[in-house]
This record gives sequence, structure tokens and C-alpha cells, in this order.
Amino acid sequence: MQPAPTPLAAPFSSTAPRASRGRDLWPLLLIALGAWVLRALAFFHSGPLGYPMDYDEGVYFSAASLLLRGDLPYRDFIFVHPPGALLLWAPGAALTLGFDAATAYGVTRHAAAAVGALCVFLAGRVAWRAWGPLAGCVAALAYAAYPEAALVERGAFLEPLLNVLCLGFANLWLASATPSRGRGIGAGVLLGLAVSVKLPGGAWLVAALLARPWKESRRDALLCVVAALATFAVVVGPLAALAPSEFLRDVISFQALRPPDGESDRGLRLHDLFHERRLGEVVLALIGLGAAGARALRTDAEGRPTSRFFACAFVLGVALFLASRTYWNQYNAHLAASEAVLAGLGAAVLHAFSQRWGRTASRAVAGLALAGACLPGAWHVVESALWQAPDVVALARYLRAEVPPNACLFAFDPGWGLAAGRLPTGATPVVDSYATMLQDAMSTGDRFEDTAEALSAPEAQQALRVMLDACRFVVLGPRGDWQLTPESRPWFKQRFVRRFPTGDTGGVDLWEHRPPER
Repeated sequence: MQPAPTPLAAPFSSTAPRASRGRDLWPLLLIALGAWVLRALAFFHSGPLGYPMDYDEGVYFSAASLLLRGDLPYRDFIFVHPPGALLLWAPGAALTLGFDAATAYGVTRHAAAAVGALCVFLAGRVAWRAWGPLAGCVAALAYAAYPEAALVERGAFLEPLLNVLCLGFANLWLASATPSRGRGIGAGVLLGLAVSVKLPGGAWLVAALLARPWKESRRDALLCVVAALATFAVVVGPLAALAPSEFLRDVISFQALRPPDGESDRGLRLHDLFHERRLGEVVLALIGLGAAGARALRTDAEGRPTSRFFACAFVLGVALFLASRTYWNQYNAHLAASEAVLAGLGAAVLHAFSQRWGRTASRAVAGLALAGACLPGAWHVVESALWQAPDVVALARYLRAEVPPNACLFAFDPGWGLAAGRLPTGATPVVDSYATMLQDAMSTGDRFEDTAEALSAPEAQQALRVMLDACRFVVLGPRGDWQLTPESRPWFKQRFVRRFPTGDTGGVDLWEHRPPER
């Protein structure tokens, strides 16, 4: 005799069965451990600094390190985000006070992988509580194998911090239907920290307010909003108060007025947001999104705050990325936090339907959901772990051996200097050459069609030339070739001579200022 089918409403249960609550940690912990291995696998070949370093992670870690040395963002150097990430990455940056900066960053890369593993656990935990074990494991696997998330969780990016804070916020906000002052305040603190890392974190507050009826959650919501505002003020206020006009220029005006960059075609952005490299997970997430929408339209249904919460967070995230003036596919990493949980909901919905056809069918659907959640994404994560940057490793060896430690060194990408243990130096250190040049171009009030046009503006190039002339050594590389105009390249080569690598070898190259003619 076949067991009685589970009613369709079962996957939407807001709490897991009581008997399973003591055991639900172990599967999620094992998946989280596997996720850490997937991320840290990139460091097993030639060490954490043998893996390619993205421009952004070099900026964030260098800025955090300079902050600990007394150079303040906005006042002393340009930084175009709120300062939360600098404070949260400060434990790793603090190692530069006693150890080589390259060693400190290697430790921080392992820590970033651990942050990613925590995100996996939190995504699985909130889905398990809402819809049961299958949903929790699918959500955890979907996040673990999310290619864009894995890439940024190998370094000091903004998205790992943003995701762990937003998922922590969701776990507290959705932990129970019973109001709790402590949970409301704790959720607000995490949300305030998330917004202090990156302003789009505020979209999760909108999702939280839409997830529960206002009459039921008014007290919790007010506590959460007050705690979030207070936390944001404590984190951002001191640094913003020391340079208020520069803070507004860097964080608000720059992001609002910057020229478009990255992929501008909305159709291609949409394809990247739902890319086939995450095919199984995307299908499950869309099923979950549809189920959440259908549930919201049923006036006779009980409230299901978790499904509404993550559906709102996901839709707001997609809308934000489509509307943004700037888009790079690494931004998709933030979607992993909501998309993975919706994939868990989609798996629960499919499993509920399959139980109508018996145990064998339901087990087959559960197995397919678990496999689909992590395939083919896991293959892309493993494949990306094999990337190496031998030219940067060779440059780092040369810098250590041939460039005096006290010599002024400017790198167009701060990660290139960081690989050799060098942080940006100077009375006015340039941490983010890209943003610095854009700010110089935008200071005239001109509007530009794209970033390339802005970087070619005379104001951007003149300020750059002053900066380059002040340093004895310059690491040019592909980024420097891009940021220099055809008019500036001859100027540069008249004043600098290439020292590494020799010959016409491509890759990241070091140049030294020519001695003055006598």
C-alpha cells in the first residue's frame, strides 16, 4: 500500500518538523565544508597569490590596510563605496602591521572562502526551516556551486560580506512568527552593516517589510529600521564627518553620475543573469519564484513570509542590475543569496507534486533536484580554480629582488604590488587609479558616453601624468595600457624604460623612470 501523499501546502510550512531540528545542521555543515574546498581549491596549486587577483579585491584590501595605518578613505584617498567593507576586512588587513602584505592577503583569501562557506550554511538553514530538508540541501548546494559567488569568495570583495550579512539578517528576521525584540535589533544591526558595505543592501529591508503584513510586524520593523540606521551611522558617520564633501562626492555623486561601464546591452545582461552555466539552479529558482507569486495571489492562504521575502529580494536584485549604469557579471554573486533559496523552494514544490505518484517518483525527483542544483555550476567552479597568474608571480619575485623597499612604486592595479608585499605609498596614496581618473574627468561637470571616453579626457590624463611623474617605478600592465590614451603612451615611454620582463614578452610589466639628462 502506498503512503498517503503529502498535501501541496506542506512545502510551504514555516517550520521544520521538531524531530529533525537537532539533525539538520550536519548535512548543511558538510555542504558548507565542500563549498570551502571548492573555493580554496584555487589556492592549492601555487599558493593563494598564484591565483589571479581581480582589480577590485586589490583596491579593497589595500584601502583597508591603509586605513589601519592612518590614511583615511575620502579624506586621504578616493574610495567609492561606504567604508563597511574596510572595517570588516580589517582583521586580515591588520596582519600587514606585523607580516608581509602578500602573506596577509593570502590569509585573507582563505578567510574569504570561509565567508562563502558560511553563506552556504545560512542559505540552506533558512530554506530548511521554511520548507524542509530537501529545500535546505538544494539551497545550500545551489549557493555552493554558484560560479560568480565562488569567484568573488576567493578574495576581499564586497559581495561575500554583503551576502553573509543579508543572509544573516534573513535568518533572524524569519526565525519565528513570534515577535522578538532581540531578533529585531539583531536583524537591524546586520542590515545596517550590509548597507555600510554596499548601498544596494537596503533592498533587503524592502523585501523584509513586504514579507509580513504591516499590522503584524510593525513593532519588529520599527526596531529593525532604528537599529539599521544606528549601525550605519556608527560605521559610516565618523569617516564621513571627517570629509563630508569628499564622502558625498565619492559615494553618492560618483555612483549616480559615473559614465556607463561593463555590459550595456540589457538583453545580454538578462542572459548573464540567467546563464546556462547555472541551468538546473535557475530552473529551480524560477519554479520557486512562480510558486511564491502564486501563493501571494491566493487570498485564502496563510502568510508565507519566507517565500515572499526571497522572491522580493530576487526581483529587486534583477531589476537593480538591469537598471544600473554599470554592470559586470561578478555582480551576479549577490543574486546567489536569494536565487539559491528560491531554488530550494522550487525543489520542495516539485517534490510535493511527485509524492502523488509514489515513493519511487518522489525519490527520483529529489535526486534530480539535488543534482540540478549544483550541476553544471560545480564544473565551472572547479574549472575556474585551475586559473593561474604566472606573470604576476614572476613580477612579484622581480620586485622583491630588484626594487628597493623604500622606492616609490605605483601600480595601475594595486593587486600587482600587493603580490610583492607592496601597499600604495605617497603623501596622497592612489589606491583606485580607475576611480581617481574618472573623478578627475567628472570634476569638470562634463558627461561622457562611456568610461573609455571619460578616461581619455584631458583632465583625467593630466592628473595621471603628474601621478606617474612622482614615482620611480610603475607597474603598467594591460590595465595601464587601457587607461593611457594614444597621446599619453608616447609621453610615458619617453620618461620610463621597461625593466621587466625583458624583450617583447607580454603580460604585467615594470617600468623605471629614466634618469634626468645632464
